[in-house]
Amino acid sequence: MLGVFKYNDKLGRRLVVILQGYPCAYGKCTFCPFALEQTLHPAKLLETNRRIIGEALRVKNEWHPRRIAIFNGGSLHELPLTVLEELKPLARGVVFEVEERSEYVTLDSIRHLLDFYNPDKLVIRIGFENIEEWVREKVLAKGMPDSELHRIRDLIAKVRELGLPVEIWTYVLFGMEGIPEDTVARSVREFKRIFDGVIAIRYRRYVPTHPKPVPVSKELALILERETDLVDWGGDQWVIAGKEGSAPG
Repeated sequence: MLGVFKYNDKLGRRLVVILQGYPCAYGKCTFCPFALEQTLHPAKLLETNRRIIGEALRVKNEWHPRRIAIFNGGSLHELPLTVLEELKPLARGVVFEVEERSEYVTLDSIRHLLDFYNPDKLVIRIGFENIEEWVREKVLAKGMPDSELHRIRDLIAKVRELGLPVEIWTYVLFGMEGIPEDTVARSVREFKRIFDGVIAIRYRRYVPTHPKPVPVSKELALILERETDLVDWGGDQWVIAGKEGSAPG
């Protein structure tokens, strides 16, 4: 699902740019399919991402989105400096969203991203996925213990105190074997007290060895639609390891 995608939804008029990345340095999450699209070849990565960024710039100039989100199947900090530099024009004049593992998110790294990209606002998304440590560590193998969640909670308080144009959001994963629905609902409630925004992501199985998807109750669906900033139910365009996408009309 590499490419450029346009949306106009609860988050407003926004552009999602999915770049090719190197293999995630952590690479242990039990549910992540993005290794299928990653590469070990620098020349291929640069060529692919220049093409995607060029398309994103064209769409930005024609469509004028308010938000632009950058994803690379890992953390922004794992992309080469050349690619990070080429993203600068996309960040100007918009809410610029990036995805990071929690260990990359510090006050220094936040200040560096603000100086580097100078967006109207910076949004950093972190995939804590569930409030329960046992779900994160035993079911999802996230490598994000409660101590890290508490550190990010304190960092968010510091960012607010300093008045930085930064928000830190998190994901809640649902619809996967081993994740009880009651922990999903509890995660939404607790994360709303900690983070600036919460996005619910429905699990999709792309690799046969990954956990199985499970049905989602109507009760949980209603909670997620009502209580989160956005629910990503998935869609036909999210084809992992398929042809590179382009912005749909």
